[in-house]
Amino acid sequence: MEFELLDIKNDYVFKRIFGEKEDVLIHFLNSVLNYPEDEKIISLTYLNTEINKDQEDDKETRLDVLAKLNNKSFVNIEIQVQNTYEYEKRCLYYWAKLYEQQLTSGKKYKTLKPAICIHILNFNFFKHKEHFFTKIKTLDIDTKYIFSSDFQLYFLEVPKIPDQYYNELDKWMHFFKGASKETVMAMQTPEIEKAFNTLEYISQDPVARAKYEARRKYELDYNTDMDGAREEGVKIGFTKGKTEGVQIGFAKGKDEGVNNRNKEIVLNLLANHFSIEMISKITDLPFSEIEKLKNT
Repeated sequence: MEFELLDIKNDYVFKRIFGEKEDVLIHFLNSVLNYPEDEKIISLTYLNTEINKDQEDDKETRLDVLAKLNNKSFVNIEIQVQNTYEYEKRCLYYWAKLYEQQLTSGKKYKTLKPAICIHILNFNFFKHKEHFFTKIKTLDIDTKYIFSSDFQLYFLEVPKIPDQYYNELDKWMHFFKGASKETVMAMQTPEIEKAFNTLEYISQDPVARAKYEARRKYELDYNTDMDGAREEGVKIGFTKGKTEGVQIGFAKGKDEGVNNRNKEIVLNLLANHFSIEMISKITDLPFSEIEKLKNT
């Protein structure tokens, strides 16, 4: 093989493999959820159009699907690949958004389906454990009674996978870490072989490689910007704090001079291609305030 395989954990590659091959995604999800046979996923409906987007500046990679189970019930599932840290509150926000968006006007609470978020992490997130797989649900601390099955978070930490594989999920994790063709063939799992064949195909496609590199560059630039903001301050009207590493020299008062300064900083960040989401994280200003400053 003369070409180098692309990284499966790259957003663009992940979309191509799992956003276009329903049977592959079904097998992966069933491996993660490990439901009883009568609750296995049998079909999927992709809910978000993001899977078809090729723009390298998408801030998040996710697949939102409505999964039909063998018992004819449905669950909403969101799958994400993440290469960034500071993830605890973000994953809670993602779940809340997935659950809330089901309740459109006129619908009743009883129509809400379980919302499941699966996070594939390219870093060690849970420092207190060595195993790569973490399942989180809401339960009574004393009795261990599950309060609701609607809340489910699954975390897969790629750096923690063991050297050997013992089940289908272990095999998928080896695939995510970059298993060779020989290793994949030895797994004797048709869906993983199909995923690997797709990976080989797009790895040889010059257009796909260009989109891969564009997305990779965007991720590197984004993480560099966030690290810079976190460790040094963005230095556009900011001062370093003494308490948490970066204290933003940003007063939120109603004084006209302060508002003018806030506007200047926001406009400078926008001019440097920072997204409103990133500006909010950097300045601690709400989205509505940033939009207001942007348009005044």
